[in-house]
Parts: sequence; structure tokens; C-alpha cells
Amino acid sequence: MRLWLSTCLDNFSSEFDDIEEMFKRGLTRLILQKRGRGGAPSASESEYDRWLLSLPLEYRDRIWVRGTPDMAERLEVRGCVVDAGVLAGDVPERWKRIDCVVICRDPEELVNLPEWVSAVLVGPVYQPQSALESVKTLGAQSFARIFENANENLPRVIAFGGIDHENLDEFKKLPLQGISVLGGIWNYADPVNAFIKLGRACNN
Repeated sequence: MRLWLSTCLDNFSSEFDDIEEMFKRGLTRLILQKRGRGGAPSASESEYDRWLLSLPLEYRDRIWVRGTPDMAERLEVRGCVVDAGVLAGDVPERWKRIDCVVICRDPEELVNLPEWVSAVLVGPVYQPQSALESVKTLGAQSFARIFENANENLPRVIAFGGIDHENLDEFKKLPLQGISVLGGIWNYADPVNAFIKLGRACNN
């Protein structure tokens, strides 16, 4: 089971040191997602570009940006994470060349995904530790039913939302491609150690 890590939504002093250490310790999938300046819900492309300059160029192949396929191509990262609605209907052919991971908050959205998407983030399963207010969650049981009703064209599924060391075993029983965490790493005083511990648990 692969471990996907989302960046902390807000910048902090040791962020780049921590992330670089995680890359050295085996992190292969980082989702770059940040709040923008002045309270904007999402950072701009230029803000993401400046953020990426603080890490060695070699790590860009392990980064998916929260944005469009065009943004991912311009930033020269591995791919993008995008809401399912963005890919509804006709899309530019060039988008199909980009490694797109789609976010689905409703299992019904899985039915209409384009065949060319590489994976799908499904959740939140539980209340995310990073959320400031309560959100609608799928729950572990309803999440398991996704696979009971799945067809052969279902993309690789990555679970997200409220997953950590304590409930990981519930997900290791499912045919998941991986899990994605944010608060399950960044809410700890030592994020690098939390990453190492959770990474080992995913592989055992």
C-alpha cells in the first residue's frame, strides 16, 4: 500500500527540511496543496512555483500539484490532483497526457470518470484532522462497498480523510492503491518520525 502525503496547508519554518528528509526516507508521492495569500482557499500558480524552487529539482517527479493538468505541465511536476467535476465533458487532448489523480467525495462520481485518469482519491472516510469544521464523511463500511460494486474499469483507489496509525488496519484489508494523509502526519510534533512510522505500517 502506497503512502501519499499532502503538504501542510500553511507554511512553517522547518517545512522544507522536513519534506526533503521525507523524500530521502522514501516518500514517493507528495500532493502540493496550499492556501493562498490573504486567505485565498488555494495558492496561485506563481506561489506554487516559488514553493517548488525551495526543493531540489530532482523531487519534482514525485510531486502532484492541486490544480489543472496545464498547471502541472507548466510547473514540470509529475501530475495533478483535480476535482472530478473539472474533467466532466470534453477536455483538451493534451490533458490526457498528464498523470491526473481525481478527487471523489461521492462514490457515485466513480461511475463517470474518464478511463485515462491514473487514480482516484476517495473520501473523506473519517473527519479529517486538518479540517476546521465538520464535513460529510463516507465511513469505513460504505467505503468498503465501493469495491463490492466496482467494475473492472475502476481506477486505482486511494483513501483519504482522518486516516492515521490507529485505524490503518481497517484499510489494509481493502484492495487500495494507497492512503493519503495530511493531519495524520503534520499534526504531530515530529512529522518526519510520524511519516516513517506510518510508512512502515503501510508496508507491513
